Amino acid sequence: MSLLSIIQGVARRVNYPQPTAAIGNADPNVALMIDCTQDTGDELVERWGWQEMKLQTAATFTGDGTTPTFPLPANLETLQPDAIFVSSMYPTYRMVGPVNEDALLRQKLIPGAIYPSIWRIVGNAVEFWPVLQPGEVVSYIYQGSLWIKSGSPAVSVATFAADTDTVTISERLIRLGARWRWRQAKGLAYAEEMKDYELAFDRIAGQQTTERNIKMSRDFIGTFDDDGPAYIVGTIQDFGDFNNDFSNDFSQ
Repeated sequence: MSLLSIIQGVARRVNYPQPTAAIGNADPNVALMIDCTQDTGDELVERWGWQEMKLQTAATFTGDGTTPTFPLPANLETLQPDAIFVSSMYPTYRMVGPVNEDALLRQKLIPGAIYPSIWRIVGNAVEFWPVLQPGEVVSYIYQGSLWIKSGSPAVSVATFAADTDTVTISERLIRLGARWRWRQAKGLAYAEEMKDYELAFDRIAGQQTTERNIKMSRDFIGTFDDDGPAYIVGTIQDFGDFNNDFSNDFSQ
């Protein structure tokens, strides 16, 4: 669906004459519809991690043994709560992060090093500690910030430039959002329209969620989960003695 189609759909639903052109239209009400459409799309990108806007091919950092900080892509909107970095040298383990500054400072003071590296966000960059080893490749998936496609061949842009521009995320959500925003800006009642928008958002966004379930508890020992393989330090005899002591404590 093009920008013009979205604007015409909004116009029909607010009982306003459908324009034959959007960009460059001298009608201030049409210009307001474009602004409302832009604001809706920007809000939706900030509000949810849409699958259509996530990379199909992973982005990467490559270590050199000395560089601790790597800039994030300019078009990155956010690292989702379920975002992970994966090291080519330790693919079965999760790189822990983002950690707080105090956690990273404490780790730097501890003699020795842990692998894979932990990481934190520093402005628009990522800091790894210990530094990535030479040739170590860290892969990750992120959501982009550019939700409009313009031109031929189409490229991702931040704002609408032509009536033929298309959108990456749900056209229906954008139309519903532009409708209630337009009514609000005109001083009209918009509560029902906003309710329709929020209900549609809940349905459509809920169908796209791929976040992992967050465990609020963990088995006492021998746990295996998607953070990587668990391991037990000690001999079989050590584990047997510990298990017996643990059972006796609860039997008393």
